[in-house]
Formats: sequence, C-alpha cells, structure tokens
Amino acid sequence: MDADESGASKIEIQIDSDDEFGESYEEPGQLTAEQVQGSVIYTVDWTIGSVIEQIDADPNDPDSQGVIFTSPPFQRRTAWNNDRQSLYIESLMLGLPVPPLVLAESLINPSHFYVLDGKQRLTALKNFVKGDPEKLKLRGLELLGDRISGKDFDEIRLSTDTRRLIQTMYAQPIRTIVVRNWRTPALLHLIFSRLNKASVPLASHELRQALYPGQLTYFINKESAESRPLLKARRLKDADTRLRDAETLLRYVGFKTNLNKYGGDLRDFLDRVLRGGNDHYPEIEGELRDLLADLERAIETTFEIFGRTAFLRFDADRAKYMPRFNVAVFDLMTWYFSDPRVSALAVDKAEQVVEAFEELCRSNATFSSFLISTTKRSDAVNGRIDLWGEALGRAIGTPLRSEDFLLPFLPIAARKA
Repeated sequence: MDADESGASKIEIQIDSDDEFGESYEEPGQLTAEQVQGSVIYTVDWTIGSVIEQIDADPNDPDSQGVIFTSPPFQRRTAWNNDRQSLYIESLMLGLPVPPLVLAESLINPSHFYVLDGKQRLTALKNFVKGDPEKLKLRGLELLGDRISGKDFDEIRLSTDTRRLIQTMYAQPIRTIVVRNWRTPALLHLIFSRLNKASVPLASHELRQALYPGQLTYFINKESAESRPLLKARRLKDADTRLRDAETLLRYVGFKTNLNKYGGDLRDFLDRVLRGGNDHYPEIEGELRDLLADLERAIETTFEIFGRTAFLRFDADRAKYMPRFNVAVFDLMTWYFSDPRVSALAVDKAEQVVEAFEELCRSNATFSSFLISTTKRSDAVNGRIDLWGEALGRAIGTPLRSEDFLLPFLPIAARKA
C-alpha cells in the first residue's frame, strides 16, 4: 500500500483476469474431491453500506478503492432489467432478507474478491448509488411505489420524507460466503454452475404448503399427483416437482366454492381457501371428493370435444390455437363441463361447441383479452366465465348462468391483518 502526496493511502489493485483465469477451464469432471475439499470456506456479515464502498474493483485503475471484482470470465453480463433491480433495492429498504453473496478470494491479491454469485444484485446497488452516467430511477415497486417511484438515490436521500429508507438500506446486513485457497479455476466454475443450477425460485404452492399444513393441503397434493386427467390437462407425464398441478387443483376448488368472494389477489385467495379447508376438512371431505370427480369428468369432456387443443387459447389474429396450457381456458371449461348434464349436451354437439369458442375469440375482443388478463382483475376472471357460459348455452341449446354452478360448501378463512 502506497501513500500519495496528501498522505492518504491507496490500494494498489493488480487484479488481472489473465493472471488467474488465462488458462482454459478444466472440465468440472476433471476435478478431484481433494481439490474441492481442500478449499477454505468461511462466512462474514457486511453491511450494504460497506459492500457499496467496495464495488467495483478496477484492475486498470490503481486509485480504485474497491476490492470486489464483479466480472470474472465465467460471470454473466448484466441481466436484470430496471424493474428487477428496483425490487431488489426495495427489499433492502424494507429490511427484507436477501440471498447471500458468494465470493472467491484472489490468489494473487489476498483480500480482493471475485463474485461467484450476486453480480446482478451488486450491479443493481452500483447503478442505484453510483450510476454512470445516470443513477437508477426506481420503478415497478410493489410496496414503496407511492413514495419513491421514479426517483433516484439522491432524490430519495435528500428528501426528509424518504431519507430514512436510504439509512435502512445502508444498515442492512448481508451474509457473504468466501472461498479461499482454491487450486484451479475449474473449481470456481463448478461453484458458479452449481449455484445457478440450484437457484430455482420457490413456486407459490411450494411455499403455501409449508405455511398451511393440514388435511386439505395433503388432499390437494396427493390427489393432484395421482389424477391422470389433471396431469393430462397440464401436459405432464408425472406429478410436477414444482407443484403446479397441485396449485391448479386448489385453484379449481377455490373458484368452484368461493368465486363470489374472489377480490383479485390470487395468492391471498388460495391461502385463505387452503386455511379454511384445513380447518373444516372433516365436514367437507365428501364434497371435495365429489368435486374432484366432477373436475376429472370436465377434463375428459374437454378433450373429447377439443382433442389436442383442449385447454389451449385460440388466437383469432393467427387463426390457430397457441401451443401452451392456458389456465384461464381451464377455468372456464371446467366450470361448466363439471356438470354432468352440460357435459353430455356438449359432447353431443361438439362441433357447435368448438365453433362457439373460436367465434367468441374472434368476435369478442373483451373475451379474448380476458384469456390473457392478470388474475389481479376479478372482472376478468368472472367475465370470461360469464361470456363463455352465454356462448356455450347457445351452442347446446340451454341457457347457462354461471352463478348456478357455484358450490359454496368450503368456508373460506378470514383475511389476515
């Protein structure tokens, strides 16, 4: 460490990617267990404020004060868009837990670090606090949008109404895992690869089943895994490891029993359905099993009528069905075909039913938009069921009212404060 004329010390940065990563990578398969186990791994807790000061080490600038080098050869380029960066900043401002950083200490310059996992998070911080040429302006926020949407770091920091958010962010601790004494770049490549293979976001129902264990939770998970018609509808050969089949069944049960109480927040709604069902399971078990049988009949009816295009969305502009399971189409088909009388009439007039669906997609822009609308709009969920009921009723020659197909036997839990 040298001193300049003012007496202030400066770090002599000599990180050069060619020094430590110039050789071709060894394939991970060529690594031995001893090479992996011989590394030293330890953890340290830094604050976000201290991390910000260490971004970014510049291998070409001897005056650089940073010690974290974010771009080793195996790292991705910046991948997060503005909204995702903004949500990370919002999490820090709210004090929410965030994933740890994983660093590898330079062999050439001890106490300098390469980022194995966390580059996108560090880049978001750098863009927000030090952005060049412009600092990140926050947008797409979920909880703080009314206070700081469209503002950058300086605007938030200098306002008496919002500066506390910056202070909270700077004080937020972040766990950091450091790898030392690595013997080959192949090990770092292996760690990076394993971290990214493991970074699968938790699906909604995976979290929900953990939060609300009980008999209905068990019923939903078990029956969805064993229902061949449901797996067929979702184009799954086996039970889904991410529990999307289970969430589809829970969604059907929830809408069929409590659609009139749906307010536009699907996750909250399904949570409340599951809690209510767990609390009252012994009273409703018989109705649930009947409901499952009705669902499976509805699925088979849909396939009998639509064939390979069952539960796909018809795109009027392209005049074809889009090759992806559409849960909105699933909602409206199973709503009516779960009734044995409607199912039988629809099978008898299968051609008319298919034409009615395609014509509704062609002639009614509102209906078409409802098939791709977010579930945050309760009018879209109810609207597509109502509109399809009218068209289906004309096709099979009998009026259909959506409210007549509601089966309100499952008490929904109260919304938590």
